[in-house]
Amino acid sequence: MQTREPSQTELLQALRARASVRYNAPPRLVLAFYYGWYGAPEVSGKWLHWESVDAQRKRIATSTHYPVLGAYDSNDPKVLEQHCQWARAAGLDGFIYSWWGIGGYEEKPLPRLLDAAQRHRLKVCLYYEQVPQPGDPRSVLPDLRHILRQFAPHPAYLKVQERPVLFVYGRAMEQLSLAQWAWALETIRAEFPPGVCAIGDSLGRNAARVFDGVHTYNPVGALEGKPLDAIQPTLEAYYREAIQTAGELGRIACMTIIPAYDDTKIRTPGIRTDRFGGGAYRKGWDAVLSLNPDWVLITSFNEWHEGSEIEPSVEHGERELRTTAEYAPRFKRLPERPRIATPLTALTGEAVAALRRAWEGKTIGVLPDAQSEALFWLLQVGLPVEALEYADVVAPNRLTPTRYAALVYAGGEGYRASVNTPDDVDRALEAYLQAGGVLLALPSAPLPFYYADGKAANRAGKFGLPIAVSAERAEAGKTGF
Repeated sequence: MQTREPSQTELLQALRARASVRYNAPPRLVLAFYYGWYGAPEVSGKWLHWESVDAQRKRIATSTHYPVLGAYDSNDPKVLEQHCQWARAAGLDGFIYSWWGIGGYEEKPLPRLLDAAQRHRLKVCLYYEQVPQPGDPRSVLPDLRHILRQFAPHPAYLKVQERPVLFVYGRAMEQLSLAQWAWALETIRAEFPPGVCAIGDSLGRNAARVFDGVHTYNPVGALEGKPLDAIQPTLEAYYREAIQTAGELGRIACMTIIPAYDDTKIRTPGIRTDRFGGGAYRKGWDAVLSLNPDWVLITSFNEWHEGSEIEPSVEHGERELRTTAEYAPRFKRLPERPRIATPLTALTGEAVAALRRAWEGKTIGVLPDAQSEALFWLLQVGLPVEALEYADVVAPNRLTPTRYAALVYAGGEGYRASVNTPDDVDRALEAYLQAGGVLLALPSAPLPFYYADGKAANRAGKFGLPIAVSAERAEAGKTGF
C-alpha cells in the first residue's frame, strides 16, 4: 500500500515503463458518453439534474431538449433497459459512464446498467472525472482499486487485451502531471496485472506516451461558428495528427463526434452549434470514415444539459440514432489503418551509440516536474539521467558540475524557488553555473522559470534565459535554450 509521495526517480521510472505499452490491433468500437446522474421524485424522492420540469409543455429549465422518456430517473430499470435497446439497435458497442467517486449518487445506477448492458450484448467502462486530492497521485489509487474490484470483474465491463478500460477526463488530467499519472498507472499495473487501459483526454504527443490511448471529450471549440460544409474538414484537421501519432506509438486513437452542442440554458453566455437538421452529425461521421480511427466516441448519449444527446428527444426524435445505425457498420468495415512506428529521434543506431559513448561516465540531472518532449527523448536514447528533487538541488555540495555534467529543465513554466530559505534553489542554480555547469532549458511551454513557487516572477534572466540563438555544443558555464 503506497503511503508516501512518489520520488522524482520513481516518476521517471514510471515514464520509462509506459513506453512498453502497445496495442497493435485494438477492436473497432463505437462508444457513447453516458450520464447516470438524473433523479426523479418517483424513484429517488427528488429531482436531480432536472429543474423546473413542465411535463405538459415539454420543457425543462436545465435541459436544451425534452427527452422522449420524460424527465427520468437514472435508477429506473425500465429506463436503463430502453437505453440499452436503443444503443444496441443503433450499432453502439457500449457506454462510457461518467463516474465521480466512491459512493456518489452517480455510482448507484451502475450495477443495474452493467446487468442491462450484458443482456443487450453491450459493454460499459468508466469516465474518471476528478482526482480526490489534486496534485497527489496517491489519492487516485483507492479510486482505481475500487473500480477494479467492484465493477471491472463484471462480464459487461469493457476490456482490451485483458485490461479494463478507463477514460480520464481533462479535469482529472490537469489535476496531476503526466509523470504522476504514469506512476499511478504503473502502480496499479503492479497490483492488478496487466493494469488498466487508460484513455487520456488529450490529443498531445506526450499524453500519448503515457496513456494507453488518447481522446478528447468534445470538439465544440473547433466547431463553434462553423457552417455545415466546414464541419468535416475542420474535424479532419483537428484529429489527423493525433490519430497518426497514436498509431506511431502503438496507442488507441479515438475520434469524438457530436450531433451539436448548446449549453446556453445552464451557462452564460454559453456555446451553441447547430444540428443543421441532422447534417452536422452526418458530417462528423463522414470525417470518421475519412480518418479511420480505432474508436469512435459520441458526445453524448444523454448529456441533456449541453444539448449534445443522441437519445431520442421530442424535438429530434430518433434521427441521430438512425444516423448512427447507418454509419457504424460502415466504420467497422474500413480496412485496418497502417501503424508505422516512428522513432522519437532521427539519429541512427551508430549516432546513438556515439552519443552514449560521449556521455559515458557523466550524469545529466533532470530538474523536478519534467514533462517536455526532451525528457522522453533522453529516456529513449538511453543517456545517463538522474531525477532530482528540489531538496537535492539545495543540498550542500550536491549540485556540482563534477556530479552533473548538465542540468535539464524540462518542465512547463514554473519551478520551486524556495525549499529551506527564500530563493535557495535560485542560489544553488546560479552557483552551479558559476562553477562551470551547463543548464539546458527544454520546456514544454514557452517561458521556463516564469512562475516561482506558484507566483509570476520571470526568473529566467537570473539563469541567462532567454537566449535567442543556440549552439550545437553547450559551453561550460553557459545556459542553452
